[in-house]
Parts: sequence; C-alpha cells; structure tokens
Amino acid sequence: MLLEVEGSRSGAYYAAWCADAEPESLPEAASGAKAYSSDAGWRVCASSLQVHGGIGFTWEHDLHFFLKRAKTNALLYGSATEHRERVAAIGLGELESSPAAQPV
Repeated sequence: MLLEVEGSRSGAYYAAWCADAEPESLPEAASGAKAYSSDAGWRVCASSLQVHGGIGFTWEHDLHFFLKRAKTNALLYGSATEHRERVAAIGLGELESSPAAQPV
C-alpha cells in the first residue's frame, strides 16, 4: 500500500513540475498521474479494508468513508481508462500535446 501511495505522490509531483517547467508535456503527465492515482486510491482502500477485517466497514471506523471517497475520486474528472486513452492518443500523435488540447 505504501508503494501505491508513493507512486501516486511521485506522479502528482511530476505533473506539478511539468506545469511549472515543461508545460508542453503537462497533458500527458496529468493524465498519467490521474490514471495511476485513481486506481491506486481504490486498491489501497480495498486492501486496508481487508487488513482491518469486519470493523473496517462499520460505523465505528472511518475506513468506509475513505473507501467511498476513493471510488468517487476515481470517477471524478474522468476515469482512469479515459486518461490512459488520452495518454495513448497523445503518444500516437492523435491529440495535440498542448495544455489547451482536449479538456478532461
């Protein structure tokens, strides 16, 4: 779970760096970070639920809120599949790789 969280953090940091230093690669970096983080957030919460057992989905523990939030965040601003398709389209030259190209 730590590797998933650190991978998401690295992707977000790279996208933030691209926004400042290399804006032409921002669409790819942002979509890559969103796709990875969406999946990682759901996997981390689901694994945490398994670790905590039955208490993880009861009202006595806040994990059920995190699980629901992870699912909502995974679909917010486009699903991971849509963002992977966007990265592939940019890589194949089907989309223009500029910050104004194809809003998410």
